Amino acid sequence: MIDRILAIARKEFYQIWRDKRSLGLLAFVPTFTLLLFGFALSLDVKNIRLAIADEDHTRESRELVAALRHGESFDLRGAVGSRADVRRVIEGDRADVVLVIPEGFSRRLLRGERADVQVVIDGSNASVAAAAAGFVDAYARAYSIELQMHLLDRAGRRIVQPVDYRPRVWFNPELKSSRYLVPGLMGYVMIITTVISTALSIVREKERGTFEQIQVSPATIPEFMIGKMIPYFFIACLLAVGIVLAGWLLFDVPVRGSIPMLSIALLLFIIGGLGMGLVISTAAQTQEAAFLLATVTTALPTQLLSGFIFPIENMPPILQAITTIVPAKYLLAILRAVLLKGAPLEAYWPSLAALVVFALGTVSAAILRLRRRV
Repeated sequence: MIDRILAIARKEFYQIWRDKRSLGLLAFVPTFTLLLFGFALSLDVKNIRLAIADEDHTRESRELVAALRHGESFDLRGAVGSRADVRRVIEGDRADVVLVIPEGFSRRLLRGERADVQVVIDGSNASVAAAAAGFVDAYARAYSIELQMHLLDRAGRRIVQPVDYRPRVWFNPELKSSRYLVPGLMGYVMIITTVISTALSIVREKERGTFEQIQVSPATIPEFMIGKMIPYFFIACLLAVGIVLAGWLLFDVPVRGSIPMLSIALLLFIIGGLGMGLVISTAAQTQEAAFLLATVTTALPTQLLSGFIFPIENMPPILQAITTIVPAKYLLAILRAVLLKGAPLEAYWPSLAALVVFALGTVSAAILRLRRRV
């Protein structure tokens, strides 16, 4: 039995080495995807283009503008001549936010009255608009509190804030979106590589007429499957190690938790992905059809329904129910728990159990479909 399995695995290794398309898929695509998504994809909203329509031209109005320019939230793009120019600036896409400070702003502040300012935000990009509104509100409130305390201090009165708010962020103090996205990117790359590569393997045998020769060979269906999976299993394991190292070296995503549990989760996911690829290969008749079917059933759900980019909690109930059959969702939960939080097993054992079901289910389905086809 071992000799037959090793013979099939050796044949598959030679086939991968001769097939330049398979080599490109296994080597170039994961590397390109990891680097492109890791460096280009970001959920951080910063350097929002800000224009100022200052009709007051006083020290207080300049202090308000300086408060908004604190940090990397806003990028000052210059002054707007008048309120009539605000619409043209927004429509011409020269600014995302325009702050309008009316005349008499400082006079009202010094008299202890409420001074109104207007903030015009371009809502065509909802995420930028929401972030801009939040930034303006936070900076304006901080400026108002500082100004109020300064005026009371000048009047000889002191005020103590009733709540001393001091946030402390765990696991990602810098709030880098890359640390949130890279674990999902690992699962995305792994599922694409394992499923697509194995989905093309049996279809390739069909197209070249060698599948019938395998059918009449002494090898049984489980032996044939194991032999087919061995080359891709080792390649996927090397790829998993490379992705974890790249996440640590390039994107500062450490491994804070248990390395053995991380390895078990990745191995289960790899076995499940290989089994799923074999199931797809038994259904497709051409490599093009296998590639398309593998992409539709793995890449799109992993990208959209696993929590990789879009939080599952924000999805409609029907989509939240559909996410329960997306295996990358469970790997992503384990990766974030182990890599970022260093959480113990009891924090993610349901996801680990789901990966066990995924691996056993896809491998069993592949065996049944291959037996039926033979």
